[in-house]
Amino acid sequence: MKKFLALAMALSMTATLLAGCGGSSSAPAASSGAAASTPAASGSAASGTTFEKQTWKFACSATENTCWADMGRDFGQMVSDATGGAVTVQVYAADQLTAGNQSEGIQAVIDGTTELSAHSNLIYSAFDQRLNVVSLPFLFDSFDDVDAKLDGDGGKAVGEVVESMGLHLLGIGENGFRHPTNSVRPIATLADMKGLKLRVAGSELLNAEYGKWGANWANANWSEVYTGLQTGTYDGQENPLPTADGASIAEVQKYVTYWTGVYDCIFFCMNGDLYNSLSPELQAIVDECGQKAAQNQRQLERQQDQEILKKWQDAGITVTELTPEAVDEFKAASASCYDEFADKLTPELIAAFTK
Repeated sequence: MKKFLALAMALSMTATLLAGCGGSSSAPAASSGAAASTPAASGSAASGTTFEKQTWKFACSATENTCWADMGRDFGQMVSDATGGAVTVQVYAADQLTAGNQSEGIQAVIDGTTELSAHSNLIYSAFDQRLNVVSLPFLFDSFDDVDAKLDGDGGKAVGEVVESMGLHLLGIGENGFRHPTNSVRPIATLADMKGLKLRVAGSELLNAEYGKWGANWANANWSEVYTGLQTGTYDGQENPLPTADGASIAEVQKYVTYWTGVYDCIFFCMNGDLYNSLSPELQAIVDECGQKAAQNQRQLERQQDQEILKKWQDAGITVTELTPEAVDEFKAASASCYDEFADKLTPELIAAFTK
């Protein structure tokens, strides 16, 4: 716990960097059609460059009060500032443009009906299974390891996969480590996981991982999970803490295992045709602002992760961290996933994260 609390203190010092992430909690008025462009109206940046007026829609899976939506607002503010107000970004949280359907949210940015989006690699894996590589068991052992790999060869490799779908990757944000919770017993060893009825996100890889760890896993819509936990249909679930806390999961759970077993990232993308149509000056602006917004979101996600962990502890939730011996048990039990999914994820992509 000490290293995570130390991280929380360090992250709190980044608040001034994240000031641009805050925004209105109300959704914007819906706009129709693709990016609105008015050649007659323009904005001038501080450099004197003039840009056409444009309005871009940003969609994300998470709700309005999350740092996913903050990333869109942060990006929009930075791009607006850099273009003298010529570019406006409207944030549509909870995939409201596609009636809450996350896969359709990705399809919309591929098609260009939405200009920008943020979705997790688990949802992207429905389009290309190789993007599941980020969620291999114990692929990362710390936040520092995450940054080194996502900002290095691993991130470059998955970025090429994303861009092969007709998208332009602006940055890689963070959904976070997925921590299992339950209402039966602490999970401190591999044996403790055995037989627990856990709701697991609908991913073939996650299903395999939790099966190898002994859980009696099931897939279900997230909107059904709270009631399922309340009625005993499920003993527990697994998610990053901000996601679980946003759904008040602590009200119906007693235990959380805080670990690095499974990780999710967020791909922050722009429609590829739109990006290619922009001037080199505007491309440079969106690339720089996209990277900054994604990095800011990662730090904010981690700060919230630590704040929620403390809040849950104060509320009486038992927090368990695995001993090195227990980590080795879980790693050994799920190590075969690397070979079993090698054909789907490709050895080259796995190597980009593990070499």
